Amino acid sequence: MPTDRATLAPAVRGSGPAGRGRTHPARSASRRRVNRLGLALVAPAFAVIAVLVLYPTVSSVIGSFQRYELTDPNRGFSGLRNYIAVLSDETFQQSLLNTGGYFVVITLAVLLMGLGTALWLQSLKGVWRAIALTVIVLPWSIPGTVAGVLWSFILNPTGSGLLNSVLKSLGLIGSYQAWLNKPVAGIIVIGLTVAWSAVPLGVVVLLAGLEGIPREIYEQSLVDGAGRMKQFGSITLPLLRPALAIVLLNGAVLSIGLFDQVYVLVGLDPDKITIAGSMYLYAFRDFNFGFGFAASVVATAITAAISLVYLRLVYREEEY
Repeated sequence: MPTDRATLAPAVRGSGPAGRGRTHPARSASRRRVNRLGLALVAPAFAVIAVLVLYPTVSSVIGSFQRYELTDPNRGFSGLRNYIAVLSDETFQQSLLNTGGYFVVITLAVLLMGLGTALWLQSLKGVWRAIALTVIVLPWSIPGTVAGVLWSFILNPTGSGLLNSVLKSLGLIGSYQAWLNKPVAGIIVIGLTVAWSAVPLGVVVLLAGLEGIPREIYEQSLVDGAGRMKQFGSITLPLLRPALAIVLLNGAVLSIGLFDQVYVLVGLDPDKITIAGSMYLYAFRDFNFGFGFAASVVATAITAAISLVYLRLVYREEEY
């Protein structure tokens, strides 16, 4: 049967190498519409980020190089004098040490309690895991100010304080203790109260990391004769490194921004004040916004440095 070459021409065109690289006009227009739709959908999010993040950040950086006191109408460029004054201030130096102490206490508590709880939850199945996880997550939903009020009743140095009453009834202390008034013990106790609210997030992150480890690796290690401790040290911890890094980063950010619970428990005690507390002193007690901006930029720089370390820990290559 003879074949009309004219009818084959449209099918043959575009089937060769030259035709394959061509884009149909209708498909190109559809792709442009999809791209415009995507930009339109993310535009509100970019606008919110610009208003709530970018603008305050840029304003803080600019303000940190200016003389900006509410009690002094004379304003102007001050160079690095705000930074020099803040970094040489004993209150800010003490807040750096205190924040470091809170970071150690909070991170260790969240890692130990969070990992232990996550391992226990992994052993549960079905509805029991759901119930246990719901109860564990409850402290996470309590605002920091409310949690501070609750812990202030528990840590009350008189007989009405639950902690003192329990320890005295057990014979562990001879008299009621003012835990929050002690320099080192106060930081440890406050750090543990903050960790109580932060452990649920650590549990969720670590449980997700544990669930992401393939079970075949454990089964193969059992064939090779590895015990539980060997599995934990050689398989669980290395493969859990990204989740552990997230917990460490969250502990650092939480410590640097910590203010509400410390303020409720001990006020602006210089021995317990945090970096955020020092910002509050500069801006709202001394009305020196230039110092407050400089302190906030220093805190942001510390957070950024810790974030870079976190990214390096998560994304570096490692052979197992």
